[in-house]
Amino acid sequence: MSWIEDSIKNLLIKGEGEIFSRIETIGINLDISGTNAKAYCYGLKLDAQGNPRVNDLIEFVTTKLIDYSIPKKLQDEAKEQLLKTGSTSKILELGKRAKLLFTDLEKTGEFGEMLLYILVQEILELPQLISKMSLKTSGQLHYQGADGIHVKYDKLDDSLSLYWGESKMEQTMYSGLRNCFISLKSFLLDTYGHDSTQTRDLHLITSNISENINNPELEDILVRYFDLNDDLSNKLKYKGVCFVGFNSSHYPTSPLEKTTEELIKTFEKEVSNWLVSSGTQIKNHVNLEKFEIHLFLIPFPSVQDFRTHFLKAIAK
Repeated sequence: MSWIEDSIKNLLIKGEGEIFSRIETIGINLDISGTNAKAYCYGLKLDAQGNPRVNDLIEFVTTKLIDYSIPKKLQDEAKEQLLKTGSTSKILELGKRAKLLFTDLEKTGEFGEMLLYILVQEILELPQLISKMSLKTSGQLHYQGADGIHVKYDKLDDSLSLYWGESKMEQTMYSGLRNCFISLKSFLLDTYGHDSTQTRDLHLITSNISENINNPELEDILVRYFDLNDDLSNKLKYKGVCFVGFNSSHYPTSPLEKTTEELIKTFEKEVSNWLVSSGTQIKNHVNLEKFEIHLFLIPFPSVQDFRTHFLKAIAK
């Protein structure tokens, strides 16, 4: 059923690599020893004056507000109106609606969740299955569940993989990794049933699938994978995608202090320790090491400053 694969690929909202003018590769597709996980490590680029591209990355992330938080059906309707009338009014309405879904809480993790969304789509090319933000009843509330749900179909065995997302931005990499895998473990390890960790999210997927997919034929086949009374539910696989951001003192604090190349070389010396720490935190949870997990690691000058600037950017 290659049409399923093609239809799912059509859900992908991918840019043209713009994020890579803001972040630099430290190491990608790195094996985390003793696990079935891989790490993808990036650092912020420095501009020609040697300043980290902090605000620029934040502003880039805010351009994805509609893509991330508004269901596909509404996006499609806005695009159709633009093509039909030339008016961007519906798109602007969606932009206002998207901003209202975000909390103004100082400790919000929504910037990290959006960055995870962008990295998974741009690098792993896994489309988002459901817009969790659209399920919120208030911008002051946090959605209880996975930080993201992405999907992939494998025509070789007719299986559907759900990639449960978790994002943490904390002062130390250790605490970020620890809390990330504590959150992720239940989504991968729980047996699907009426009281499992995944149940609420899967029910939300099925009840909101037409808004998020906008393809009746694809919707009909996908819900069968989530129906315990359908044999296709035995081909539903759980995998993980994670983003951990943490503070680093290696970024320059004044202009013309370092180049991007010098900064990345410094981070490269730390990667082996990052991988060891990641493996340790995964293996703290029995059997989690057996699952396919993709882990994005990015050091920041200050994760709290990023939160603060993100809130200011979406309030404009």
